[in-house]
Amino acid sequence: MSETFYYITFFILTLIVSFYLNGYINKIFVGNKLTDPVNERSSHKYPATRSGGLSVFFTICLACAFGVSTGKLVIPLYALLSVFFLTLTGFADDLINVRYREKFFLQIFAAVLMFQSGYSIDSFHGVFNIYEVPWWLELTSSLFVFVVVVNALNLIDGLDGMASFISMKFFLIAGGIILVSKTEWFLFFPIIISALVGFLWFNFNRNKKVFLGDTGSLFLGSLMAFFVFYFLDSESSLVTDPLISRPLLTVLMLLYPLVDTLRAFAIRSYNNKSPFVADRVHLHHRLADKGYQHWQASVLTFCLSTLITAINFLLFSTIGLLWCVVLTIVLLVVFYYIFFK
Repeated sequence: MSETFYYITFFILTLIVSFYLNGYINKIFVGNKLTDPVNERSSHKYPATRSGGLSVFFTICLACAFGVSTGKLVIPLYALLSVFFLTLTGFADDLINVRYREKFFLQIFAAVLMFQSGYSIDSFHGVFNIYEVPWWLELTSSLFVFVVVVNALNLIDGLDGMASFISMKFFLIAGGIILVSKTEWFLFFPIIISALVGFLWFNFNRNKKVFLGDTGSLFLGSLMAFFVFYFLDSESSLVTDPLISRPLLTVLMLLYPLVDTLRAFAIRSYNNKSPFVADRVHLHHRLADKGYQHWQASVLTFCLSTLITAINFLLFSTIGLLWCVVLTIVLLVVFYYIFFK
């Protein structure tokens, strides 16, 4: 059987399992009155549960177990342990509200586990004219990037579909690179994208609404952090190297979470508030306040982010890293005034 047959089969089967588990686990949460409270910051007006992340996690675990058993998928052990640990942290946070300080130290521990996977940020790939870095900077940079990526995705999970669409953009690009560079990992991408598609049906459903919760956002964020480590590891061979700078590529893949988190932190600090306080200063809240439906805001953000990424791919070989950064900033400002202002 061809590789394409395996990919399509796993995509379809994962979609079925995701659809079933999202409905089943949602019923369990509702039956035990584990519903998300409605308040002034809520994006929903009807009972909803934070069961989506758990459903996506179980779906991917089942599909990956079958993938490994067929010999078509390989999963690094320490990356697996790190993702599992952070997912359990998110599940605990959904149930008992873990304080941010404790959550931060748990994220650092997960980052250390991920560092042991054999992939890390051991080079800046020419940014600031720096290539190979000493071990202490490699560790510090890796831990910092892990925490930033995980929390950035967590912080944008404020509208239906937002975190899922941004995650799918990341995994679509990453999957295209992995298909050529590391084929034994590629089966994971049809699996995770299919699991998210199954979740989205419930996420946009008024009567059976489910959210990713911290379980889902930390799970997806830790997976993204692993692939960022892989892309920025000097030992990795990427098909995109002749086309675009690795650091620029990873920033573009996570463009919206990084920009929105930086903007939100800056506004809160300017107003003498904690950077981690919950409020409605995020860009997606501006879209919602302007009358965009949640799916419209999520799709718009996905499309704008994808457009900026595509423009950088097309122009990098012509204008270079510095001017691509300048162009990206200009595009962000223009899009802000057109769509978000």
